[in-house]
Amino acid sequence: MYRIIIIDDEPLILAGIASLISWEDYDCTIIGKATNGPAAYEMIRELCPDIVITDIRMPVLSGLELVEKCKADDLDFAFIVLTNLEEFHLVKKALSLGASDYLVKIDLNEDALVTSLNRAKEACQLLDHKKNRLYGNGMKYSQEGLAKAAFHHLFFHTGEMEKVPKEVAEQYPLPFLILLSLTPIYVNFDTSGERYDLPSVSKQLIDILGGIAGRCFFHHTVLEYRMDTFLLTASLKEESPFQESVRDFCHKMTVALKTYFELSAVYGVSTMKKEVAELPEALSEAATSLEYYYYDSSSRIIFYEGQTLHFSQAKKFNINVFKKDLAAFISQNDSEKLSAIFEEIITLFRDNKPSKEQATSACINIYTYLYSFFETGDDSYEDIFPYTINIAGQLNHFNSLEDILEWLHIFCEKLCRLLKDRKSTRSDKLVDMSRAYINDHYMEKLTLTDVAEALNISSGHLSNTFKKLTGITLSDYIAQVKTQHAKELIDTHKYLMYEISDQLGFDNPYYFSKVFKKVTGISPREYESRSGQAGF
Repeated sequence: MYRIIIIDDEPLILAGIASLISWEDYDCTIIGKATNGPAAYEMIRELCPDIVITDIRMPVLSGLELVEKCKADDLDFAFIVLTNLEEFHLVKKALSLGASDYLVKIDLNEDALVTSLNRAKEACQLLDHKKNRLYGNGMKYSQEGLAKAAFHHLFFHTGEMEKVPKEVAEQYPLPFLILLSLTPIYVNFDTSGERYDLPSVSKQLIDILGGIAGRCFFHHTVLEYRMDTFLLTASLKEESPFQESVRDFCHKMTVALKTYFELSAVYGVSTMKKEVAELPEALSEAATSLEYYYYDSSSRIIFYEGQTLHFSQAKKFNINVFKKDLAAFISQNDSEKLSAIFEEIITLFRDNKPSKEQATSACINIYTYLYSFFETGDDSYEDIFPYTINIAGQLNHFNSLEDILEWLHIFCEKLCRLLKDRKSTRSDKLVDMSRAYINDHYMEKLTLTDVAEALNISSGHLSNTFKKLTGITLSDYIAQVKTQHAKELIDTHKYLMYEISDQLGFDNPYYFSKVFKKVTGISPREYESRSGQAGF
């Protein structure tokens, strides 16, 4: 897996690149994002990425200056530069510094990014070959540095090392892996409310993790697997019981995470292997354990015991069937019915056990659909609808289906509070008063102007407010109310059509028939015929 850092001083460009492709499909994972050169430099020093994608021009420290600074500190990685057309003269210098490719922002698309990634991977393989030769030539490392370099290559690169260094093999008899996936202790909805910034505390986390591991295990090495996940390689002290020692470490780490960072962790634990060369298989086992936790979150410490993942029943997982009711209850400011629909959605999740990808996609679908009813062009509802890309990132970081369902509960609660608050606002009172007036005067000839005059407001304001909060025009609402009462009168079979037309305030039977057909799709005569035949 190639580890990637993306750098751009424009947050929208940064978010756009991160969401342009499914990185795992191309054997890549994003381990960090930065919006300026100095922050990127510290991140590169801490995380040691394989590939850096950087804006060519940034304030304080440009992309080219960043690369030069890293090279001066012997930080090796493949890199791709991002450029605007007017900065194209800088590309030549970037290529001279060793850039594997460049991308023009205005032309950036999935194919271009994948092509550049492939070139960067080839550059990584050349760097790996160089490192292997250095191992063979007896390059001097500290014991810790040698283990980190060996494990980094073993886990994150497709090319095989010529040989695992003897010193590393001796330090890790019967090695095993623990993947620690971090999440906030509480499921937050508004991402701006998070009380930690993981990249900024990464060094402290590694220090604490290493300190606890040092007391529990014979040898250990910590690597950053993803932005929110650490990879611990360890071997046991002589005759120490495996599961007991691992549980002791996990419990101590859990206390430290809660005390210092208000974080929790899920621990995916591999089986013990005979030698270091088998650790890639151990990584697969630890990752499978974490995936298993998504469906069964009864314990946060999951030992790999041959688990297989066949929990999902969701071959076709479709939440679109709820959209009509969601829209209706929002337009009516009915928080109780909205809450009931969310409970149906959550039950659907529980019954079908969708995969994490399906569940995340469904939540984003619901979120973006409901957001369309509250778009105002300002930040009026920012606490309920933070940027969609932040919500997508947060959902992807949840470790279990239960966390995702908790997120849905919180989203529902926020929406219901909003609907209750809206009932007391002037705009919603206006809609309620309009509906009440129409329901009381439906037998009269009614127009937008008539209702506006009765409520002593302008026709334009009433029209805009009603459409914005209900999704239909006031004239259409009048037509729906009159048509519903027309159906009731037709069902009695006591009146002729012209009598019903006259009772409901229509100018003539022709106009009555036209309005009825627009609302129902059939004429009053057809409705009467069907009603008589089948109790329609």
